[in-house]
Order: sequence, then structure tokens, then C-alpha cells
Amino acid sequence: MSSPTHINNPAQGAELAELSRPLHQPFNVSSFFSFLEGRVVPGIEVAGANFYRRRIRGDVWIKAEVTEDELRIRIPSEATGGTSQYIARLRRLFDLDVDPQTVDRHLAKHPTLAPLVRAEPGIRVPGVWDPFEGAVRAVLGQQVSVARATNLASALCERFGTDGFPDPQALANAEVAAIGLPGIRGRAISAIAQRVVDEGVQWLEDPESLRAGFLEIPGLGPWTAEYAAMRVGRDPDAFPDSDWGVIKALGVKGAPARRWAESCRPWRAYAVMHLWSSRTV
Repeated sequence: MSSPTHINNPAQGAELAELSRPLHQPFNVSSFFSFLEGRVVPGIEVAGANFYRRRIRGDVWIKAEVTEDELRIRIPSEATGGTSQYIARLRRLFDLDVDPQTVDRHLAKHPTLAPLVRAEPGIRVPGVWDPFEGAVRAVLGQQVSVARATNLASALCERFGTDGFPDPQALANAEVAAIGLPGIRGRAISAIAQRVVDEGVQWLEDPESLRAGFLEIPGLGPWTAEYAAMRVGRDPDAFPDSDWGVIKALGVKGAPARRWAESCRPWRAYAVMHLWSSRTV
């Protein structure tokens, strides 16, 4: 990470800390930001063709922008005390630690994926800004469209949030179903929140403990566990074989889908991203 430089933002009259981080190439900008744009929650995040902005508190936002060969990060002076935390969050969100050339070489050996890899090299698996938020939003996405899941996340913020996404304490004892969810799904979100209150978020950051924890909660099934392991737990081999987009792309689900993906190991999550991208899911 480069040392921060301080610049003045004439539009806001505020000083910014600007940092940059080299990007392993290739980085598929269009795929990554298209994914984010379809899932932003108004009021707390914004995504464009090559940038992501996140509200930290009040009217304080940070911005991360992909340029030709680096991730450029701007942090207002009011938020620089949390710089190391924000950098760690952005590393996960932008999937900065993967070697995309290794992934592409491996997936290009698969006959179905080879043309997709040639057409869209450098695809990343978008992570999440916050593990708890990502886990809750995975539950909101069960059996509904991306647009519906995003609307539910917005409703959750409006009803239970105070200055952004609701914190675990706010949802642990809340009637989450009041936003328009089945009762069992609302209770599942409260169960996740209560465990985070009791134990912290570490169990969400480990894909195996995340899977086990999710599958112990009534109302959560394998799709939610795998999807969360993929984006929240950062498991590069996560594979939601019952996902609608995967089924549409492959024409099969369950065991046949897992057999199709066997040769993609240990990068099955990236295979999923290619399948989704090919169908603009």
C-alpha cells in the first residue's frame, strides 16, 4: 500500500487522504461493477462504471476507484482514524488477494468455461463491506430476485438502522419480518444477529463455521450457506449448486451440477461468477 497523500477537495472544502493499491491484472471492471451496481442500497452506498462509494457515518463517504492498474482510495479527514479498517474491508470487497491469471488458466481447461474465460478474463468474486451485513443480505436474497433482495435491504435500513445498515444488537430482538419477509426468515436474521452479539463476527469470516452456523438455523438452507461462504466467508471454492442462475446456465442442479464443477476446484466460486456473468444474472 502506498503512503497516503493529503489533497484538498475543492467541491467539499475538505481534506482527503488518498491511497492506492496495485491491482493484479487482469481485473474485469465491467463484470465487477455491474454486479455491485445491481445490489447497492441507496443512502449507504453508490456504485458506478469503475467506482464504489460507501457512507461511513452522517455525510462522510469514502470512495474506491479502479484505474488502469490500481485501486485508488479516498478517505475524508473525518474518517482517517479508521483507515486500516477501511483498507481491509476494501481488500475483501474487491477480491484483491486473488491471482486472476492462475484462476483463468485453471478454468480455461473446462470446455464450457473456456470461451467465457476468453471473453471475460479477470473476473473477481465481489466480497462484502461488512460480514454481518453480507450475512443478513444473503438471507434477504433467498428465493427472490436481486431487485427484491435489494429493496428488502433498503427497507431493513429504513426501519431498523440509525446511521446506515442496522447493527446486530438492533436486529437480535427485532420483528424483522415486518419489512415483508416470511416469519421464519426474519427469525433467522435475528438468530444470526444474536450470535454476532454473543460471539463477534469471526464465525462469519471462516467459511466452514459460517456454513455450519447457517445450517443450524431454521429457515436457512444450502443455497444461503454457500452463497454466504462465497461472498462473506471468501471461500474461492464455494458452489451454490441450487442457485437459479447456475441452473439456468447448466440445465442441471444438485449432484449433476457438482459433477460439472468438479474440475473447477479449487476455484468453483469463480466458475459461478462466469456463469452469472454469461447470463447477466
